[in-house]
Amino acid sequence: MPAAATAESFRFSSNDHPADEAFALYAALYSRGSDVSRGAGPFFAQVRGWRLDKVLLFERRLSGVVHARRERIAGDGFDHFVLTHVLEGQVRLAIPGPPRLLEPGAGVLLDTRRPMRTEHENALILTASIARDVIEAALGPAGRLHGQVLTAPDNLVLADFLASLARRGDSLAPTALPALGRAFVDVLASAGGDAARVGREDQRRDLARREAVRRFVVPRLADRALSVEAIAVGAGISRSSLYRLFEKQGGVARFIQLVRLDALRRALDAQDPAAPDEAALAERLGFAGPAQMARLFAEAYGAAPAAYRAALDDKPHDDPGVAKQRWDGWLRELD
Repeated sequence: MPAAATAESFRFSSNDHPADEAFALYAALYSRGSDVSRGAGPFFAQVRGWRLDKVLLFERRLSGVVHARRERIAGDGFDHFVLTHVLEGQVRLAIPGPPRLLEPGAGVLLDTRRPMRTEHENALILTASIARDVIEAALGPAGRLHGQVLTAPDNLVLADFLASLARRGDSLAPTALPALGRAFVDVLASAGGDAARVGREDQRRDLARREAVRRFVVPRLADRALSVEAIAVGAGISRSSLYRLFEKQGGVARFIQLVRLDALRRALDAQDPAAPDEAALAERLGFAGPAQMARLFAEAYGAAPAAYRAALDDKPHDDPGVAKQRWDGWLRELD
């Protein structure tokens, strides 16, 4: 009997590599999102990551390392938030304004559209990369949230929820992820205090509607003629609302295309020797044909499907190349 499917994951440990290579591999892993440099003291990094539903969750032990986002903000297209909760050690945070020291029990929200710098000293942290619409559904307008520190008692349930997800990340079934994503919105809202109740109801409703559309679309990807009319009826919303919901994603057709590409990446990522060939995948996922599928996938992920799959073949999920490929793919979908 084949093993039950679980959430996508990866691992990285500096202990698995020669000391003179470990930092370079870690910096390469995060190169799409951060400028990584050495901090004070010896370098150490141990990372576990899971792809949930519009949330990427990480448990990280870090020391002697700095992450920064400054000049790259103008060109890398990042459009999500990062929530960091400190369990042990210290994280030194620099954003516009006075530097801050985050100690155990504290959390902070950071907007990837804005400058930031974090330095880690013997730190055990939980981090979640969160889609902007999820943040706004939970906490209201995002413009005021960069650098907001979350402290006890408001953030205790959120910290427990993140820790529970991390403990069980390797056994989470993909079918459970949408429900956990909905729960995450409510738990995150509880950490924002009274301010979180201001102006978020429209965002919560829109998030729920987009999820309803996705639930309708996913099992019908093979239908190349999937129409706006059919989606509106199936998801129970008006055509005008449907167009508005996906305006920022480039329209309904572009949304369907992105869902197809996401499904293709996950199929390639499964490392299943009996996986369908490209022609069968194109048919199953509703692409016009293998050529169109390969072109769109290469535009989105920087490699043709065959090359993407070959880079994963026969490699464990803690291989640095596998970790980077998965992490980069997750980020493209998040933004």
